[in-house]
Amino acid sequence: MPGEAENNAKTAIVPAQSASLAEQAATAAVLEDMQKASLEPLQAAPAPTAARFSWHLDPQEMAKLISDLWTLPMVFWSTGQFLAYSLWLSSLPPAAETMDPIGQRTA
Repeated sequence: MPGEAENNAKTAIVPAQSASLAEQAATAAVLEDMQKASLEPLQAAPAPTAARFSWHLDPQEMAKLISDLWTLPMVFWSTGQFLAYSLWLSSLPPAAETMDPIGQRTA
């Protein structure tokens, strides 16, 4: 509305000097709704009840689950083997053929 100040922290809210009847009714309705809302206790929505466990098992999902559980130890075992082999290779001394007569590695 023209002539209204922007409502921020520095602007004080001052009652209108000549409010119309419609503005007074709207303000009274808003204040009444706010008062009712503040007096009503907060009610939490009821928690949805979910089935605890369903004995209906999808065969395809069970097959995938069993397959995943079966392959997981193999993944861990192969990763462990790879790491052990890598660490073992890095701990070996260089081969004699890769050394020059002075005793340094050749590229």
